[in-house]
Parts: sequence; structure tokens; C-alpha cells
Amino acid sequence: MAKLKVYKRNSKFIDLVELVEDISSIGLVEGLQKYYNKPYEKDAKSIVAGPSFLQFLNKLFQIQISAGDIINLESASHSKYYMLSLSGTWDEIIKLQ
Repeated sequence: MAKLKVYKRNSKFIDLVELVEDISSIGLVEGLQKYYNKPYEKDAKSIVAGPSFLQFLNKLFQIQISAGDIINLESASHSKYYMLSLSGTWDEIIKLQ
């Protein structure tokens, strides 16, 4: 079974552009520790990542997901991170070595 995690931003204010730049420079793991609360977690068998995905997440976790929040999809040896943009699209966060 796969895991679906939602990371909500903490109360520390930072502009979304600055947040993206900082995560790019310090790394995803450090960025999650610095700017995000402990993730909400659910098991998932499958998801439909389309126009209704944001509403699905809001209902599943019973929270309001907003720009800058991050989702993590984990399945077996795969793990992908996405950040919600101001335009409502999901931008993939690529972890570089």
C-alpha cells in the first residue's frame, strides 16, 4: 500500500518565491524541517491526479491545502514530492544528489 502525506506550512511567514529558493539551496529535508509542520498521513491504493485532486485532498485530510503546501506520494521504492503553486498546479520537487 502507498502512503500519501501532506505537509502544511508552519506559521513562519515567507514569500512563496523565497520559500522555493530556500528549499533549492538548503535541500528538501531541511526545508521540510524549517518551514513545515509534521505531515498528515493516509494510506492509499490509488489516486486520480487531475483537476479534482485538490478537492480530493481537502476532503480526505479535512484541511485546506494552499499554495506552498507539499504532498509526498510514497509507493514501494518510489517517492515523489509536489508543491502547490499559486496558480493551483502541482510542481514536482526534484531531489538532486
